[in-house]
Amino acid sequence: MTSHSSPRPRLFHTLRAGTFACLLFLFIPVSSVFPQNTDGTQMLDDDLLIGIYTDFRVVDGDTFRIKGMDRGVRFLNIDTEEVPRGSDAREKLARLRENWPEAYVEERGSSRFPVKMASPYGWETSEAAKRWFEDVDTIRIERDSDDNVYGFFDRWLGFVFARKNGRWINYNVECVRMGWSPYYGKYGYSERFHDEFVAAQQEAEQAQHGIWNPALQHYPDYDERLEWWNERGDAIQTFISRFRGDETYYFIGRDGEFERLALAQGQRVVVFGAIGWLPRSRPAEKLRISHKRGMNVTIPLSFDVSEEWLLDREQQYVYVRGVVSGGGKNIVVTPEKAADVSLDPLQ
Repeated sequence: MTSHSSPRPRLFHTLRAGTFACLLFLFIPVSSVFPQNTDGTQMLDDDLLIGIYTDFRVVDGDTFRIKGMDRGVRFLNIDTEEVPRGSDAREKLARLRENWPEAYVEERGSSRFPVKMASPYGWETSEAAKRWFEDVDTIRIERDSDDNVYGFFDRWLGFVFARKNGRWINYNVECVRMGWSPYYGKYGYSERFHDEFVAAQQEAEQAQHGIWNPALQHYPDYDERLEWWNERGDAIQTFISRFRGDETYYFIGRDGEFERLALAQGQRVVVFGAIGWLPRSRPAEKLRISHKRGMNVTIPLSFDVSEEWLLDREQQYVYVRGVVSGGGKNIVVTPEKAADVSLDPLQ
């Protein structure tokens, strides 16, 4: 497992400097930027192997049906656009194509954050992914690390390696290189393939592939998406580099941490996790950090906070210092003051 001594640099904002990106590309070793151009075996890690499968079906750009898996799989570090579903999917697609991006603007409405919905480019990505896998008869799914195995919906978190033309290729990285998805760091950057993802996104953006092509009908707000996702990714990387292995800190969302927190009844601890959507009522009485589906950490707000304070923390990773109580599927961590719920590491 790789450890990092300092936070990741911001990914998206620096990529728009074309000259810098070109110079950077010149000095990155080819083996680092294009590892799949060899036989690919150096990318594989049997210690992180989930399984090897020959019976699978591509549903869309980041969803497969894989026979023999004991649960679903969430593809790490990619997030392709949604696909129209149902028996009238093609009719829905036609309407979206006629009314894009207005359909997206209407769907987003007054939301502070970008939203997910079916899009014309989601359909195109799905069809392209199916074609890409036509000559692939074997895939292997691997984890990124040993402490991030299952996702929110109890699915495997994995990279998909495809045996293609005699080489193992990391499909997740290729998906970014082809512009079907940005490098998705909302739940953390890749520990194993961060450099490859950054380089793939640079290549796709410079060549205006996929979502970077302004002429295609994709989500119109990737600037906002990546600013939001990378703020979260940077926060996670700061936590990992400073507090991984510190038993007084609890990373909510990572495997085993909720159960470990439940054993700290009555103790003052620091939890780290993402604040969900804000409650509508004001003054807000509590915040929530989701661990897995149906398992939450509640943060009571027994002190006054401003609307700006709340908005700054919505959908962001925070550090919460407080006393542990509750149990079962809802653990309570009670802070004493507003400063105990911070975007920055608590001193």
